[in-house]
Amino acid sequence: MTGPYAVSELRLTRALKDRGATLPKDGLGVYLADTLESPHGQPPNLPQYLEAIAGQHKRALQVKDKKAVIVCLGNPPYDRHDAVQYVGDNVAISDRSRTGGWVRWGDEGDVTGPILSAFMEPAKLAGHGGDLKNLYNLYVYFWRWAMWKVFQHPPMLETGKRAVEGSNAGIVSFITAASYIRGDAFVGMREMLRRLCHEVWIIDLGGEGRGTRQDDNVFNIQTPVAICIALREGKKDKDVPATVRYTSILGTREEKYAKLAVVKDFTDLKWKTCPTGWHAPLRPAGTGAYFKWPLLADLLPWQQSGMKVGRLWPIASDPEVLKRRWKKLTLADPGDRAELFKNSPTGRKVGDTPMPLTGGDTRLTAVNKLARGAACGDIARYAYRSFDRQYILADSRVIDRAGPPLWLAHSDKQLYLTSLFTQPLGSGPASVASANIPDLDTFRGSFGAKASFPLYRDAAATVPNILPGFLALWGKQLKRDLTPESFAAYVYALVGHAGFVEHFWDELEDCQLRIPLTLDSKHYDKAVDLGSRLLFLHTYAERFKPKGKKGAEVPSGSAKVKEAISDKPADYPEKFEYIEQSRTLRVGTGAIVNVAPEVWAYEVSGLQVVKSWLGYRMKDRKGKKSSPLDDIHPERWTSEFTDELLKLLSILEHTLAMQPDLTALLDAVCTGPLMPASDIPSVPVALRKPPRASDAGGLFGEADESEEEPSEDE
Repeated sequence: MTGPYAVSELRLTRALKDRGATLPKDGLGVYLADTLESPHGQPPNLPQYLEAIAGQHKRALQVKDKKAVIVCLGNPPYDRHDAVQYVGDNVAISDRSRTGGWVRWGDEGDVTGPILSAFMEPAKLAGHGGDLKNLYNLYVYFWRWAMWKVFQHPPMLETGKRAVEGSNAGIVSFITAASYIRGDAFVGMREMLRRLCHEVWIIDLGGEGRGTRQDDNVFNIQTPVAICIALREGKKDKDVPATVRYTSILGTREEKYAKLAVVKDFTDLKWKTCPTGWHAPLRPAGTGAYFKWPLLADLLPWQQSGMKVGRLWPIASDPEVLKRRWKKLTLADPGDRAELFKNSPTGRKVGDTPMPLTGGDTRLTAVNKLARGAACGDIARYAYRSFDRQYILADSRVIDRAGPPLWLAHSDKQLYLTSLFTQPLGSGPASVASANIPDLDTFRGSFGAKASFPLYRDAAATVPNILPGFLALWGKQLKRDLTPESFAAYVYALVGHAGFVEHFWDELEDCQLRIPLTLDSKHYDKAVDLGSRLLFLHTYAERFKPKGKKGAEVPSGSAKVKEAISDKPADYPEKFEYIEQSRTLRVGTGAIVNVAPEVWAYEVSGLQVVKSWLGYRMKDRKGKKSSPLDDIHPERWTSEFTDELLKLLSILEHTLAMQPDLTALLDAVCTGPLMPASDIPSVPVALRKPPRASDAGGLFGEADESEEEPSEDE
């Protein structure tokens, strides 16, 4: 960028002149170049009138390849890359330069590979291969370049030989997005910092603008940021981890600025020492009783991302809408179907021929090859958001990442517990249950990567997704015969309501959902009873039906229809409102009374459940639109919509009524005798992986373990 380059030259020259300094004969050392370009390249052949710029480029290459850089300081640019364009089997050169350059792609023919692999390989080995897309960001490339240049790349000596590798001393200090502090994709970066540096200081400035616990950012962005100061004093034993210290600065933007302004020395901040594990977060380990309990992710080892559809039109609140959308798609000329379909850069395209969700050995016909008016396939219930059951076209051709293992293990006996693990939980339950296959962002509408735990690994419900030997071990101490269902009910009684998050608000900053395992059989029995009732409610009476009541339905609540919501097409609701004084929920022409404020305000980590449910059913439904098919919506408000809304209000009302008993139980469990995590068997690595179709004779191919960003409609 020639503008900033020219201004920096001017201002630095003026500053030095004003102080009586003599300018270096070779210039200030400010270069116009692409940092991420290969240091081994050659300056471009430019016209004579651009010779000065060519000279800058040449000198920049010499600095990158031969000079010692002691300090690398700055605020690198941010730019996430969703995909790259391929030319045959190769990435186009233009895309390489825009997606990390030499850092990500390396030099052609270089067998050592790109330097970014030092961040990526440890993540793959640790089982976080599905997270690697989070590394494809400019600020990550600049982090890797700075660590290579300052700590690893030896400069040239006057003799023309390179200095001894590993003797570099220097400092890298960046303010960037804070994802590397604990994100799974960044375990390799954290390992490199610990291996290359003697000391690392983290100043966490927060600034989450989209998540569950929002606070002010020091910049006009919504991504949390942190300052990192990484020091290497010279030669270092790579097997001795760096000392990592952490502090956080809280408050409004102005308060954060004020606190930073008075920092003149490291001693002006209160530091906490972080764990020494190579992949451990760059923040202090939790202390206290909570962190002695086992992780839910250890008790239920298979942790799975829900489905990422990648387009809105295959999801609807009314199955008839899906049939109409499919009909319009298949009646269109094959050449016009791509616009209706909405191709994804990295997901499904109109010409794809995947295997069916239900298995088989024959690929499906591509959507753009289907006969005009081809029949619509299966439509299934879908856990779109917490407490929001919608419908989906159960067709692998229209779903970017269908999560084949989920379909492989789905049945009318399956149960899914969803939660949030990429951010601290906000107010509301720590987990929400569903009987239907979950969306990627079921729990709160975004940040849903690997956020669901199926109770079983198979459709027959014969292989529980529970740590082998654990139920027998715990049951022996409780003198109870534990089943997968009773275990799920116990867990849900503790985490399926707002009391858990209220109790452990600070502990949950570490994004670790831990379960207190009581050794008091009476507490256990009480938890199973309450948890079963809560699961019955939250699955819309599809699971955990009371014994002897197979036809049991969601119990009615206080909410009643005072004025019917019109089913005339002209009256289809375009808005809704809640009137607290009269406890009335108005939807279009209708009115539902006796809706408590607590029911209206019920939330799941920021997702306002009733408001969200209604928003997806308005005439102009919420969420981004990307296809003309999105404009096909219900023609009228149906009685089924009203019935489902009343069920939702009743579920939330009964949940809130159970809250005192659930909170009292949680208190009793936590103050009583508990089984520590140290008594729990270790988790076999194989059980962390999803079941494969080959285990059941299907043909899904490799399991999809990818994680995704927030949904596009959010």
